[in-house]
Amino acid sequence: MRMATTLPSPPLMDPVATSSAPVISSAYGAWGSVVVLALLAVAVVGGALIAVRLVTRVVDRIADSKQRLTTYECGEAPVGSAWFRFNNRFTTVALTFLIFDVELALLWPILPRCLDWVGNGDALAAFIEITAFAATLAIGLAWVAVGGGFRWDRTLEDDGHG
Repeated sequence: MRMATTLPSPPLMDPVATSSAPVISSAYGAWGSVVVLALLAVAVVGGALIAVRLVTRVVDRIADSKQRLTTYECGEAPVGSAWFRFNNRFTTVALTFLIFDVELALLWPILPRCLDWVGNGDALAAFIEITAFAATLAIGLAWVAVGGGFRWDRTLEDDGHG
């Protein structure tokens, strides 16, 4: 009969004791890295803009002609003034899009936290909080829809102004 042999397990290592990363002792150190990253981003984007400006204006000596400075509308000559009033329905649709864009942006980061709640047996609390948030935005959507904000063929008479 053959005996099963077990290999000795490696000793457990303390990740804190073996870490060579410096420990940030204050909140200012964490914010300092954010500031450094922001300054780096501004420097990279600013440097790219300056490089493009130098190449197009100084090196290539591109002159601004009257034709080059005109409005470009799909290869056609512009007709009329660019200063006219847009329909307010564009604003309604844009703001409605932003509401749901912000909803998604705010719901996405809480997903890991909600998964923790579900794992801890607090699934009902997570469901109620997410439903309350989404319902608040759904009420806004219903208000816009009832007011006719999504009807494109509206006239002034439909709004009671005519």
